Amino acid sequence: MAKHSVSGGADIVPPIVAPSRNRPGVLTKATCDHADIMRWAAQHNAQPATGEATASGPAGRDVNDMGAGIRFNFPGFAPFRPILWDEWFENFHRNDLRFVFEEEDTAQIAARAYAHWQARGGASGFERDDWFAAKREIQGGAAGGAPDVRYWIVKNKGH
Repeated sequence: MAKHSVSGGADIVPPIVAPSRNRPGVLTKATCDHADIMRWAAQHNAQPATGEATASGPAGRDVNDMGAGIRFNFPGFAPFRPILWDEWFENFHRNDLRFVFEEEDTAQIAARAYAHWQARGGASGFERDDWFAAKREIQGGAAGGAPDVRYWIVKNKGH
């Protein structure tokens, strides 16, 4: 299986061009690379999970996901049965899936923060305030200035 990654090198998958889904201050990316998926999960305190019956346990919840069967549990929201990464990736590859996720677009936020800094005459000491003000403006005042955690597990096309 070809490696698809968002972490760098020649095997990078560029952001998906999806104007109807992309939100200001957020990039949408896709990968099949285990390290990239696990990095995203670690950054969001997400744990691999399933709603289906598998060799490791019974079905925990009825989900209508066209057979993907894998999800993530998050702190304070864990409705699915936890599974090990090996089982999660086995299902991922058996069903020929791709992980699509959103990440903060730091370049867009930095450009807005720089505009704030320039508007104040370039004085130092307010860089952090400028960054968070830019983030709130771009993301429309989302709770804490942070975007929602969004991800999709989709079928690969053309593979």
